[in-house]
Amino acid sequence: MASSIVHLAITNELTKKIDFTDTNRLKFGAILVDAGIKGEKERNAHLKIFVNEGTKKTYDFDRYRQEFGEKMLSDDLYMGYYLHLVQDALYRQYVYVRHSWNPHKQGNVERLHKDYGIVNQYVINKYQLENDVVIPEDFANEDLNQISEFDLPNFMANLNDYFQPIKEEPIFFFTKEMSDEFINEAIDFCTKEIEKIRSGKPGIDMMEYAWNN
Repeated sequence: MASSIVHLAITNELTKKIDFTDTNRLKFGAILVDAGIKGEKERNAHLKIFVNEGTKKTYDFDRYRQEFGEKMLSDDLYMGYYLHLVQDALYRQYVYVRHSWNPHKQGNVERLHKDYGIVNQYVINKYQLENDVVIPEDFANEDLNQISEFDLPNFMANLNDYFQPIKEEPIFFFTKEMSDEFINEAIDFCTKEIEKIRSGKPGIDMMEYAWNN
C-alpha cells in the first residue's frame, strides 16, 4: 500500500485544514498500521477480511468503527489509525484499478518499492516533513494492541531510514506526479470522512472498496 511517508504527508496536510487535539498521536496512528506483525486472520493490523463467501477481501471498517468509534472522537491516535486504513483502500483503487498495476509480474513489487524510496525524498521535501514521530508513552496499554502486535523498534528504525537521502534513479511506475495526485485526492476524501465520523454519519463503505481474492 502507500508508503508511510505518503501517509505522513496526507496527515500533515490534514492538520492544516482540520483541528485536532494531539497531532503527535495523530501522526503516530497514521503510520502505526505498517508496524503490524502478521498474525492470525483475526489479528492483522490492516484489518483485512474475506467477504462474499471468501471471493473478495476488504478492510473491516465496520469492526474498527464499532470497537473504536468513541475513541476516534476523543483520541487522535485512533483517528490516525483509521485514516491510514481509509487511505490504503483509496490507494488500492488508485493503483490497481485506475492505473492497472500488476503485482503478479515477476519483479514488479520490488520495482514499486524502489519507486517508493525515490518518491519518498520528493514527498518529504515538497510537504516539508520532519522525522519527528514519537511513540506515545504507555503505548503497550492502548486498546489498539487488541488488533495486532506491533514491531515498533524495527519500524521506527525503518522510518528513520526513509528520511535519509538516496540516489535519484529513473522511476518504474509510481511517479512523483502520481504521488501528488493521490495525496491531494486522499486529503479531500479524508477531510470529508472526518466530518462524517464527527457528525455521526456513516463512514466509508467497506464493500465499495472490496477486491477479488
